[in-house]
Amino acid sequence: MTTPAPVTPTPAASALAACLSDDVEVLTDILAGRISVADPSYGESGLLTEDQLQTTCRENLTSVIGALAGTHPLRLQPARAAGRLKAEQGVPIAALLHAYRLGGRLIWEELTKRSTGPGDPRLHDLATHLWELIDLYSDAAVEAYRDTEVLLAHSDAQFQSRLIRTLFDDHSGNPARVLDALRTLGLPERGTFAVVAIDTEPTAPLPAKLTVALEGLGVRSVWDAQVDAHIGLLSAVVPAAIDRAAAEIATFVADRVGISTAFSAPRDIVAALAEARLASRSAHPGSGGAVRFGDEPVGHLLVAVPDAGRRAAAQILGPVLKLSGTERGDLIEVLDAWYRCGGSAAAVAETMHCHRNTVRYRLRKIRDLTGRDTTDPRQSAELYLALEALTLLGTAAADG
Repeated sequence: MTTPAPVTPTPAASALAACLSDDVEVLTDILAGRISVADPSYGESGLLTEDQLQTTCRENLTSVIGALAGTHPLRLQPARAAGRLKAEQGVPIAALLHAYRLGGRLIWEELTKRSTGPGDPRLHDLATHLWELIDLYSDAAVEAYRDTEVLLAHSDAQFQSRLIRTLFDDHSGNPARVLDALRTLGLPERGTFAVVAIDTEPTAPLPAKLTVALEGLGVRSVWDAQVDAHIGLLSAVVPAAIDRAAAEIATFVADRVGISTAFSAPRDIVAALAEARLASRSAHPGSGGAVRFGDEPVGHLLVAVPDAGRRAAAQILGPVLKLSGTERGDLIEVLDAWYRCGGSAAAVAETMHCHRNTVRYRLRKIRDLTGRDTTDPRQSAELYLALEALTLLGTAAADG
């Protein structure tokens, strides 16, 4: 950003302004006192130390007076330093601007004292230049203040993100670390907890209203975007709130959602994370809803040992998977409907909008190809296991 330089005053006016240079220390004390009285942000809250306020006033007064007198080139570094400092210390921007107005007023008062009176042409010449300088310094300070706010906000977000991530790290060797992280994040150390895993791309942000919606249910949450999922820690006073949260999360995201069993000790977060991840991968794609750990034991088993699941699917359903796309799809669809409908051919026919004889024909075709009959308990269990592996672990099961 290019800063326009103010017009240089006449030599006589410059000489008048130069007289103030010898009194900068006195003016610094006066200005610091006025600022402290006028703005509680400085004096009462302790956001700035006395030395910091004195140094800021001295540097800015020296720079403004030097530019006004023409004895020094325009230097906005003190203004930028003041803006950065006050942003870092949390001094309101209104107080920053007020301080510059007070500084300009003090300089004007001192110039008036040293003039021959209100009609002194030197005052007329200096007035425009003084307030032009005050505007330039104020603008530079505000720009630095806002730039610093952005950097601080980014830094705070990074710090919080790192802190949340530490919650899910293994702290078995130093349990106090997870308690420190909870305290810093403002989360309770006791209560009912659960971990959530949303199986999605980490670049896909969570809905902004999710956290607010959970708070409305009495559940506090913090979230971390990991490589393959969004991970959340839920905290509530009563276990029932966690159950309500599980249903609420599923209404906000279309991806697979897994939730751990509830626990009360923060030291169990790591184990709960493993449960939540397993539960999320046990949910059928596109099925909606959240899977609680323990609700899908067969799915949990397959996801825990995927290679074995794929081999079982390839061995059990191999002949079916080698069929053409349409025929293969018809047989897999009828087998899936058979289990969803509790083994009722009539219900399957209604679900698939076909005749019961078509259902029975396709089931016989599966029996002939695989050597396993859905009416035999053991053989049916193997078919169900293979179908679940195919659904949860993907078409790679066909490769064997």
